[in-house]
Parts: sequence; C-alpha cells; structure tokens
Amino acid sequence: MSLMRSETLSIPSILERMLDDDGAVRALGGQWAGELPELIITVARGSSDHAAAYFSYAMMSQVGVPCLSIALSLTSLQQPPLRLKKAWVAAFSQSGKSPDLIDSVGYLQQRGAASVALVNTADSPLAGVTDREILLPAGLEQSVAATKSYVAMLMASAQIVAGVGDALGIDNGLSGALQSLPQQMNEAAAEDWSAVLGVLSGVDKMIVIGRGAALPIAQEAALKLKETCGIQAEAFSSAEVRHGPMEIIEQGYPVLVFAPSGPEQAGTLAFAEDMRGRGALVLIVAPRGTACANLLPSVPTAHPLLEPFSMIQGFYLIAAQLAVARGRNPDQPRYLQKVTQTR
Repeated sequence: MSLMRSETLSIPSILERMLDDDGAVRALGGQWAGELPELIITVARGSSDHAAAYFSYAMMSQVGVPCLSIALSLTSLQQPPLRLKKAWVAAFSQSGKSPDLIDSVGYLQQRGAASVALVNTADSPLAGVTDREILLPAGLEQSVAATKSYVAMLMASAQIVAGVGDALGIDNGLSGALQSLPQQMNEAAAEDWSAVLGVLSGVDKMIVIGRGAALPIAQEAALKLKETCGIQAEAFSSAEVRHGPMEIIEQGYPVLVFAPSGPEQAGTLAFAEDMRGRGALVLIVAPRGTACANLLPSVPTAHPLLEPFSMIQGFYLIAAQLAVARGRNPDQPRYLQKVTQTR
C-alpha cells in the first residue's frame, strides 16, 4: 500500500480528533465574532492555497466576511503601502517553513493586520511570527503528495466558520453537520471509482471542473493529477471554462467534473452534458443518486459545504491507484520534495 493511500485512509480518525479537541478553532471563532474582521487575507501555496480558497468561500458564503488571497510576491518582495486596519491574515501551511509565507505574514502585520497560522508542524517558524496558532493534528506526512494535512486544513476552516456562525447566532446547521463527517469519510473510502482507471490511464492532458465550494477541490485534484500521475490537468470553474478554455474540449478529451449539491450543481451538470454531447470523456463526481451518466458516487453529507470532503477522499484514493497504473510512485513524484521553500 502506498503512503498516499494509507495517509488518506487515516483522515477520518484525524477529523475525529479535531472534533474532540476544538478549543483553538472555537477561541478564534469567538474572537472574530466579538469583533468581525473587515477583511481576511489568506497566504499559502500549493495544496495549502487550495485549502485557503475553501476557507474563503466558506467564510464569505456563511458569515459574509470578505476574503482575499494575496500574491506572495506582492507582500514578500514589493511590500506596497497596504492599509489593513481591522484586517486579519490567515496563513495556511503544512510545514510552516517557507520563507515567503513567513515574510508575507510579518509584512502584513506591520501594515496593521492581526494573524493566525493553520499549520501541521509543531514549533514552526510561521507559527512563531503569528498572533494565534491552530496546530493541525494530522501528524507527520511522509508522502510528498499532501492529503491528510490538506483535509485537516479544510476541517479547521469549516470549524472556524461554524464557530463564528454559532457565536453570531447564525443557524446554518454547520456545527451539527460536522459531527457526522468522520463516519461519512469512512464510507467515502468504500465507493467504487474504478472507472477512472479505464478513462485516465493513458491520457496526457485533461480538465477538472468545479464551482463554488467544489472549485478548490477541483484545483487540488488537478495538482495531484500533475504531481502523482504526470497528467497535465488544469482546473476551471464550470462557468469560467465557457470563456475560452472549452475550445480545447473535443472528441475523446477527458473531463473530470465535481458537482456537489447546491445552487451550482444544475449548471455544472448542464455543462457536463454539453461536453459529453461533443464527444468528451466525462466523469462526474456527485452525491449518490444524482441523475447523470458516468457517475463517480460521493457520500452525501449533512451540509452542502461539507460534500467536497467526501469527494476529495474518494479522489485521493483513486489517484494513488492511477499513479501506480501509469508506472509512477505516488509517494515520490519526480523532481519534487516534501518541503518547498520559496522566496
């Protein structure tokens, strides 16, 4: 069994621990509810940036606080005169060691922002410069391809948003829905996605589609297809892809679509049918029972915002198998290392 697969299978127990020990996320949620930030800036790279995008979507859709992902070259190299009174910076990182993240947080704090680090490594340099730390309990991640640390960031994001909502009296059901998520993630590991192997084993390029809370999952899936399987996969919103990228989708072109329930699903499924009509090889990840062809079933959750969790759980497991089918080692992608330090 690959490390990527075994670490993915450990995710449900990690989420259980995060539910049992939620003091740090509750404290942050309570602080934000007491004095809502006027802006939250996220800083991250790679998989962590995809988790930050999910956090931003969740915070804006459930609480209404504007969130912005900032270009790290802007803050670590150019250092413009930003005005950040009543702003927070949320830094997402597996290792907490990348110099440009650390420098960016330091500069944004100089411009007036308070800060929090969501990090999976104890005593990290990143957490050392922030006002608050949320230490993720994913443990040492040995596979180069991040899986359990990514989902732990999603979980912390959902817990923070739920905590703010609870403190503000927003009755959206998210806190209650989180309680059943570990069991649903276990169920997701048993879903049959073997159709992916037949469609993608021999391809060299493809598009991954998502919208709303599913777009960060599509971005994460595209990254994993590149780094573990050697497939040139690019992620787009099902709405944005109509503004040019769908020109390359033709007969036999592979398209992986994430379509969780919610207001975006109808348009996403309609796009998938349009692409199937032109002969594309379309695979759709959607909750069990969704009426569509070539369904990769995902486990329904108790809140639509959590459906991307069970979707990425199923995807990670099949991606590890796909890498092996393509003659690659999912734990040791060529040219990559676990900790990437950029400036």
